[in-house]
Amino acid sequence: MSAISIEADAFAPATAADLRVARRIMWTYISTGLAIFFLMMLLGIAMRAEQAGWVTFDPGWFYALLSLHGVGMITAMAIAGLGTLWYLVRRETPLDPRIAYLAYGFFVAGALCVIIAVFPGKFGSLWTMLYPLPFVGTYWPSWATGVWLVGNALVMTGFMVWCAQILGALIARFGGILGMLGIGYVFNIRGYEEAHREPPSPQMFAAAITAIDGIIGSTFGLAAGIGMLVHWIDPSVAIDPLWAKNLIYQFGHTFANLTMYMAVAGVYVGLPLCTKREYHTSKPLAIAWWGTLLFVIIAYFHHLYMDFAQAETVQFIGEIASYLAAIPVVVVTVFSGAMLVHRSGMRWSLGSMFLYAGMIGWVVGGTAAVLDATIPINLDLHNTLWVPGHFHTYLLQGVLLFTMGWVFVTLEQRSATITSLAMRWLIGGTIFGGAAMFLLSFYIAGANGVPRRYAVEPAPGPELATVATIGALILLAGIIIAAIEALRLARLPKAQEAAA
Repeated sequence: MSAISIEADAFAPATAADLRVARRIMWTYISTGLAIFFLMMLLGIAMRAEQAGWVTFDPGWFYALLSLHGVGMITAMAIAGLGTLWYLVRRETPLDPRIAYLAYGFFVAGALCVIIAVFPGKFGSLWTMLYPLPFVGTYWPSWATGVWLVGNALVMTGFMVWCAQILGALIARFGGILGMLGIGYVFNIRGYEEAHREPPSPQMFAAAITAIDGIIGSTFGLAAGIGMLVHWIDPSVAIDPLWAKNLIYQFGHTFANLTMYMAVAGVYVGLPLCTKREYHTSKPLAIAWWGTLLFVIIAYFHHLYMDFAQAETVQFIGEIASYLAAIPVVVVTVFSGAMLVHRSGMRWSLGSMFLYAGMIGWVVGGTAAVLDATIPINLDLHNTLWVPGHFHTYLLQGVLLFTMGWVFVTLEQRSATITSLAMRWLIGGTIFGGAAMFLLSFYIAGANGVPRRYAVEPAPGPELATVATIGALILLAGIIIAAIEALRLARLPKAQEAAA
């Protein structure tokens, strides 16, 4: 494979020194996110092994680990995605590295607080921390609840800092919000061409929507978090449970969905490097991102179908938005990505394989989510293992594969080297095969009514948990082998140095 230098883009205003700093920030974020993700995988395997009866530990610890696992997985993928997106934005417009490191500091501080709340605090109210559960009849000390809330608030603050910087940079780069969203490009393309203006690149749309929806979601999340912190300090201050649940799920659902949109930016840049074709902005792509901007922040209502006190109107809004959110970017991105690869003569590498497979995982996980968001089906599936099935698919075979794809494309382009065929088969077979065993166990259990969030599951839960644990161990082995291969590629000299 011939080398295509990522840092030599003609459109990038940044100097070589600027890009070195940007790459350092990107790798700091990505390595931290993947390291946290790996640790959360170990916790997940331990919990599935406990449900399978392979190991036994106190149920209180199970729910504490489940709390850490849930918030840790999402945060890990967000950190990795934010690093990739920051670098891609920096290639096109100036950004201050100090703000990136400030946001990173908030993420690390928040993660440490959450870990302390669980070890040794044993906080076990799950990532949702729905009021009043963290305060009533708990088996953990009160201080653990406070530390958990502070940790989550720090992560939200770091996310807001990151979003604010990106949003400001994009507004300056494209001359306002309308330019950032490509409004003029869609409705006045002739004027754009006459003025010799360029619309935002596909990855800039991903950055813009992440920044806007991220600020909105973090505002909701912080409002709920601060309210609960005030209640923790002074229990006489009452909180409306439905108010808190709406705010928490608005942030949680938005944050989880945005991890995909952060990571998909790597597809917009990585696949063209592999296919040697251009992934350009089009009117359908711009309009699709507008839809995503709206639908992502209101689709969370499907988490509250069973709250009878909720206004019935918003329940229908939740269902409609859930369907519409799954269509615009997924359809446009996946279709155009497939067309980019079709008859391109692309040589398959680990990078291109992961990017392409990630689009498949995105569709599968999204389809399962839409089924669960359908009100009649939701009544049967929502409190079962079907739901962990769909978001594990979303993360493991969507966000994670996009992130790994971007990592490998970057390393492959740097060294002008791809992994051997045998190693590609070994890594692909273990990661995809192990993930299939692991994820199918969730879906089959959910379809059979096995409840989620249970330390001890009714039949056929334990039997399926056994299959899931075996699949997870195979998947883990594949990820470890892939990490070793990534380190090998990283140690190779740059293509230019090797040629010299």
